[in-house]
Amino acid sequence: MKAIHLLCLLAFCISTAVTDLVAADTAPRPNIVFILADDMRWDAMSCAGNPLLKTPNLDRLARDGMRFSNAFVTTPICATSRASILTGQYARRHGVNDFRTPLREPSVTYPMLLREAGYFTGFIGKWGVNAEVRSEFAAWGPRFDFWAGDMNQTLYWHSRECVWVRSDGITDRGKIVCDCGAAARRSEGVQAEGPHPSLKDPLHAETEFVPAKIRSFLDQRDPKKPFCLSVSLKAPHGPWGGFAPRFVKDFAGQPIPRRPNVNEAEALRQPAFLRRSLGSDLGLGYAKDARLDGPRDRAFRQYYRLIEGVDFCVGEVLKELENRGLGGNTIVVFSADNGHFSGEHGFAGKWLLYEESIRVPLLILDPRLPAAQRGKVCEEMVLNIDLHPTFLTLAGLPVPPQTQGQSLLPLLMNPAQPLRDGFFLEHLYTHGAEPPKHIEPSEGYRTRDEKYICYIEQDGPRREALYSLRTDPYEMKDLARESDSQPLLERLRTAHQRAANELP
Repeated sequence: MKAIHLLCLLAFCISTAVTDLVAADTAPRPNIVFILADDMRWDAMSCAGNPLLKTPNLDRLARDGMRFSNAFVTTPICATSRASILTGQYARRHGVNDFRTPLREPSVTYPMLLREAGYFTGFIGKWGVNAEVRSEFAAWGPRFDFWAGDMNQTLYWHSRECVWVRSDGITDRGKIVCDCGAAARRSEGVQAEGPHPSLKDPLHAETEFVPAKIRSFLDQRDPKKPFCLSVSLKAPHGPWGGFAPRFVKDFAGQPIPRRPNVNEAEALRQPAFLRRSLGSDLGLGYAKDARLDGPRDRAFRQYYRLIEGVDFCVGEVLKELENRGLGGNTIVVFSADNGHFSGEHGFAGKWLLYEESIRVPLLILDPRLPAAQRGKVCEEMVLNIDLHPTFLTLAGLPVPPQTQGQSLLPLLMNPAQPLRDGFFLEHLYTHGAEPPKHIEPSEGYRTRDEKYICYIEQDGPRREALYSLRTDPYEMKDLARESDSQPLLERLRTAHQRAANELP
């Protein structure tokens, strides 16, 4: 009798396993919506602890999905970071270190691989990779099923009559270039805190025409195919006066949070060659002036208003998915191309390898996950190059061998699972030959607890920097020249050099 029971139990288990496998094979492939902000810090969300910003829609992604609290870019500048996201590769491999170099292999980008596998693909917003060369930019339109990419930095305001706004994204792919006029382009569509006066019947990016483009994509998609839509927002990139008028009174008179490394002494601690670099004069002003009506607080109130626009746009995406019955099988991913200094270490902008520059938000909402897996925070170090293989594995596709990132799918199931012990950093774009437009090229290596930085064109004693992130999370004490830190310095120097040699 026991044998019969065991045989029945075994047959049931086999039947259940087969049923699960068949269901997995026949389950519809998920849709993917990827939203990329521009120059957004990791801590500029209320779910990340910001005491001033209210970001209910981003918070919803975190609450119903997963927030990655240690997400980084491998190169903190937009063109290179976007190329890394598209390819899953370090700059050393994809070769894009400036704003004019095209991607060598478009076929290995995640949108092209997904389209080849049967996905209906779309792109909306700032393209950002070699977007100054019109012929190269135009070549990307036909590679998508729906194309609403814009050249250069795109605009916060477009005229309703602009050819880019009026395009349907399907019949004229590759032929769409904004014609709002040279005056609006020179001012990036912003004058003071509103649209350029030359624009006729202006529409705002994150609150008007980008949501309209998203609806257009969803209206025209092939319902027989899963879709992948990439939405690349301008916000909160400058000019910071480009926020929507509905936010103009927000944060008035309120102090902007200051990290301990926003002070004059920390700014003046930086080596002279960094103090002469792009953004250092503005950043020094931010660090020195703590007045409520000082330049830093005034500027970053505008930055926060732009982030409110980002959050609004995310809300529009979620609303459209719900209204169309797509929410249950659409994965929504939110991140940024790099961070941004607010006077930390006496800097403005990005491009250096401090935390404020390389650290970004990352939220992933997968509605198919069990309820017990939602609302968790993953503390593992994840990278922008991990997005490419994550999208492919979510779609059930193999990851190409040239990909250097790792899929985050295992972390969605178990956020405590180890992923990596360290990663390589690089920024080789110099921008200008002489100060104050010059950017000092650098490389580095970050582990969970330490960071090594090497300014590769320097020869003096400040060529290298070393920080203990565990004891000095604000990177204010350089250990590179301390005798008892030399073993650690040598270990990280070796790790950096090994990575630099192995990654190409």
